[in-house]
Amino acid sequence: MSEFYWVWAFISAFWTTVVVQCAKPVNWDQCSQVNDWLVPWVRDTMDMHKNGAYHLERKVLKQSDGLGRLDGRGSDP
Repeated sequence: MSEFYWVWAFISAFWTTVVVQCAKPVNWDQCSQVNDWLVPWVRDTMDMHKNGAYHLERKVLKQSDGLGRLDGRGSDP
């Protein structure tokens, strides 16, 4: 049963966040532009399942000098 809990949680969150909010006339302008919010979200979700969460952030941190800098500068004195 626990393996289906995340599916139920996702559907419930999607319903309350997207469907209910897009049913309000004041939000129709933002919700009608599906290509602006749904397509990037699907792409990000597929990338997260393929590479793991925060893949790009981990990659940048591995390239940095440990201080979050990519330019090689040392810490300020």
